[in-house]
Amino acid sequence: MSDFINQVSDNIHKSLQLRQMIQTVVRSKRYRYVFLTILVFLGSYSFFHYAYPALKSAGAALSIAEDGTFPSHHCPLSNEACEIQGKIIALDRATIRPMEAAKIQVEWPLLPSEADTIELTLEGEEMMMGIYRQTLQRQVGSDQFSGELLLPFCVSDEMTWQGKITATTISSQQPIYVSIRMIK
Repeated sequence: MSDFINQVSDNIHKSLQLRQMIQTVVRSKRYRYVFLTILVFLGSYSFFHYAYPALKSAGAALSIAEDGTFPSHHCPLSNEACEIQGKIIALDRATIRPMEAAKIQVEWPLLPSEADTIELTLEGEEMMMGIYRQTLQRQVGSDQFSGELLLPFCVSDEMTWQGKITATTISSQQPIYVSIRMIK
């Protein structure tokens, strides 16, 4: 029993010595910045390794759909018109390339006439490239909205953009979920 007590006493003494040594080093200005740098590095590593992916997936889920999934009833945009929920969406070309303007046309018959604009919001699926937003203007006296789509340059040869078209002034309208395949 006395050996155990001596061993515990030695461990406590060693930990007190280590604590005093660390306090002395931390109190010196020279090493304070080293410890601060190490703490910042460990904190940022933890954030980007554990928290950031969870936040990113939560943010993408919020921006895509309420239940966290991209709906299967979405329009893959191309020059062939896509009809979903009574709305028709089409591009002026089959292949979308980065930094090349393409015209997008949306026909939304049941949208009240006071809605002058709708908004297209896209996010990269394979790579986070920020959120692309484009306002589409109503054509005078019609149910059609149009605008130019100019997707940013991407280092990948191919990229899928997913998002939605929403009525900005009327929250009761369901968004139209879309996807666009971009090829270099």
